[in-house]
Amino acid sequence: MYETITVNMMVKNVKETIIFYEEKLEFQKILTVPEEGENLNFAILNKDKITIMIQEQKNLLSEYPTLKKDEIIPTFTLFITVDDIITIYEKLKDKVEIAKELHKTFYGKNEFAIFDNNRNILTISSEN
Repeated sequence: MYETITVNMMVKNVKETIIFYEEKLEFQKILTVPEEGENLNFAILNKDKITIMIQEQKNLLSEYPTLKKDEIIPTFTLFITVDDIITIYEKLKDKVEIAKELHKTFYGKNEFAIFDNNRNILTISSEN
């Protein structure tokens, strides 16, 4: 039986990505490998019920060589549900690059999307 799924994102710089997620989205760093230093290979971040893993490009490619490309090009979006989209939008709109402005979708949700520091798209969605 499946229990959870957690994304592991390939990034150029783990430390810079941690800073983005901590400062802009208020995630907490749970673990890094190594524990300290400038050249981090891996990290786990958490906020509320969301956990993400980030892994440095060369380190991840040594594990999965079939992922090798000349550059990291995002091929997915992250879909995050929240309970108060207006507050979150107001908090983020001047801190991050907006990929898609706040709007009502054809399926009745309120959503907006942002780019993280690696150009991954994070869609933020709410019922109200």
